Amino acid sequence: MIKVNLLPVKEKKKRKQILLVLLVSFIALLIFLGLFWIYIGRIQAKSDLVLQINQVTQESQGYSDKINEIKDIQNKEASLEGFRKVIDGITDIQKNVLFAFDKIAINIPDGVWFTKITQGLKPDENKFIIDGYAFSDLSLQNYVSVLEKPGSGFTDTTFDIKSISASVGNNKQIEQFEIVTRVVVP
Repeated sequence: MIKVNLLPVKEKKKRKQILLVLLVSFIALLIFLGLFWIYIGRIQAKSDLVLQINQVTQESQGYSDKINEIKDIQNKEASLEGFRKVIDGITDIQKNVLFAFDKIAINIPDGVWFTKITQGLKPDENKFIIDGYAFSDLSLQNYVSVLEKPGSGFTDTTFDIKSISASVGNNKQIEQFEIVTRVVVP
């Protein structure tokens, strides 16, 4: 049996080339579709990330409102703490004044009266200046000695007679005095 080649050699080569081109085209198409699939996946991931970023941004705006509320509350708390300290300071000053008035008034002898009691300013809050008059020098001296005693609640007591005058009708002597003392608060 004799075989006859009805297709010329060139035709065979063309067929091989066409098959090769089709195979390469098919492989290129598969690669292109794979890359296109990856590209679509990346676009989808990007849109998902943008959506998440928008959600987080909206959420963070809600948190910033809460943060501002917390800061406002902290500022109010600090302000209230300042008011509390002021009230505590005023309470301490009132305590000093009441203690001093109590101690000053407890031992006032007959014939001695006060015209003015002045409390010292901020650094000298415990300092009191007592102005007044007395009929008798002896009762005034006794009163000052009571203030100078240890345990009386006073320290650094100084006594000064400002003027002495006599009343016209009764021939009584009136002494104007000033006592400066510091209160020791327990």
